[in-house]
Amino acid sequence: MEEPDFWRALGLAIVASSDGEAEVTMNAPDWAMSPFGAVHGGAIAMFFDTALAVAIAGRLAWPGDRIATHQLTVSYATFTKDRQLRCRARVVSLARTVAIAEGEVLDASGTIVAKALGSFGIRRRDS
Repeated sequence: MEEPDFWRALGLAIVASSDGEAEVTMNAPDWAMSPFGAVHGGAIAMFFDTALAVAIAGRLAWPGDRIATHQLTVSYATFTKDRQLRCRARVVSLARTVAIAEGEVLDASGTIVAKALGSFGIRRRDS
């Protein structure tokens, strides 16, 4: 499957994905930078939403199953001007129709920029 346009727009790439864990990188483009020179929180939230879904997808019978975000809570720890970010995401719970995943975004030095917890609806292929 070809990656969606927003993946290219955000500079996203999957580094690793296996058994409910994923590492995804983002190369923040100019439009994702705030007027103060930091990566915009909305771009980081999009990054989390995608990376957590990648971790969940690794546990599903993809591509037939579908994932939709129910809720995403992001806690920002610090500002970052570093455009090269990575997200480590992992599935916390996976039931038939709901998954919970968590993750953290780190800058190039390994500093935690933000943490997130999300709940996602699962629509199974056989439903």
